[in-house]
Amino acid sequence: MEHFYRDVPGLGNVAVSRHAQEQMQKGDISESLFQKVLLSPTGSDIPDGQDVIWREREGIRIVILIDPTPNRGAKLVKTVYRVQQQASAHR
Repeated sequence: MEHFYRDVPGLGNVAVSRHAQEQMQKGDISESLFQKVLLSPTGSDIPDGQDVIWREREGIRIVILIDPTPNRGAKLVKTVYRVQQQASAHR
């Protein structure tokens, strides 16, 4: 699996944590689907706190630390997981 991506649109350099790689394996998320979400999300990045954003596509969410410690000049993919569809009421 690729663990470092250069020049990701809107992010710059991005490293993928071991935890995120393990979550991809556990969640049966392919590397090609991960790359699709990272490189071509369906919408804008969603801020989640001061130093965290996430990207989403096709039911996969990538959580990204903007300023990880220690900072090695790259954003850090903290985790990856499948999101559940929200329930909707029908009349």
